[in-house]
Amino acid sequence: MLTVFQVQVQTPAKAQTPAATTTELVMAKGFWANVAAVGLGLLMVAACRQVKPEVDSCLKDVDANALPQALERCNRVVAAHLNDPRPLNDRFLLHTLLQNKAAACADISKAAAMVKTKGDLKDEIEVRLDSCRIP
Repeated sequence: MLTVFQVQVQTPAKAQTPAATTTELVMAKGFWANVAAVGLGLLMVAACRQVKPEVDSCLKDVDANALPQALERCNRVVAAHLNDPRPLNDRFLLHTLLQNKAAACADISKAAAMVKTKGDLKDEIEVRLDSCRIP
């Protein structure tokens, strides 16, 4: 909230300058330029703010030659959807392709704990969880 008070500032008669309001004095010192700069800065921050990634975007456009980059993207998806087992299920696959069985099994174990209802996702997670039990 911006509150501006207007107060008459009188100068001595011999100076022959007209009276100015506080608003005019503040504006003369670049107040509105500062307000504009702050507003522009806030606009830029809002524009640069990352949009929450889609829950199913872990495996979109995965390039077999760029699996580490796909994993980084998937890490952001998992972080954005902490209570959803689907990104963990997808990241399991990326960890498996990168031959990191421990991380893959940790993800699928978390996903299995989140899924309560029977269905395709639960079945898929169960199969992947079974693969973690094989030495």
